Amino acid sequence: MCLEVKKDFIKKWAKKTMPDYKVWIGDSGYIIFVKEDIDFSIETRIRVQFNGTILNFEGFIVDLNSFENIFSLLLNNVVNEIIVKEYYRRRFIFVIKDFYHSEYVFPESVKDEEELNLYLSEFCKCVRFYETEIFPKLTDINFLAEYVGSVPFEQRSEIVVGGSFPLQLFKKLAILKWGNHSRYEEYKEGTQKLIELYGIKKPEKIDEVKFFQQGFEKLIYHLENEPNPFL
Repeated sequence: MCLEVKKDFIKKWAKKTMPDYKVWIGDSGYIIFVKEDIDFSIETRIRVQFNGTILNFEGFIVDLNSFENIFSLLLNNVVNEIIVKEYYRRRFIFVIKDFYHSEYVFPESVKDEEELNLYLSEFCKCVRFYETEIFPKLTDINFLAEYVGSVPFEQRSEIVVGGSFPLQLFKKLAILKWGNHSRYEEYKEGTQKLIELYGIKKPEKIDEVKFFQQGFEKLIYHLENEPNPFL
């Protein structure tokens, strides 16, 4: 028998336990937690479904302001504005296991109030860990580059930096170059091949592919010839 968790109960708990977060109940059963800082802003969610019998801790959506403010300026000045508006998004997405290791596994349901209190306690512990131990480090371009470059190009989808093709790859290229990471050339070659492949698979989008290629070339020229803004 599962406990029927009330969204209002979690909201009240959060306001008492995590007063530095704005908390509200959104659509589709989401309880949304947001904290804004100068260098980064955090959003995380617990989803309550099926009359409160199913819980889902949704991970984190993070805006690394210290990086995005510089990168978005580069895009608007260097890359085609049309593709920037269409394909660029600021927010990184992290799942719990990216950096957090705990013996506690967040269950999909709880059987009583004691288990619910444990769930919420572990949720708070995980959020505080990311907030204090991980996200501040990611404002360092070298740490951010290590994170993005921790997987080869073939596994690039494992790390979500926001936006869609090709802008999410443009963002990774800037991070890797400015962070002086060894995978920069690998990602540059991989991005070029994907743009070419996109043109082959979707010949009806020839004009769009031209924008992609021009934006890619302008970005690479800028990254390789202009000063690193983080030095």
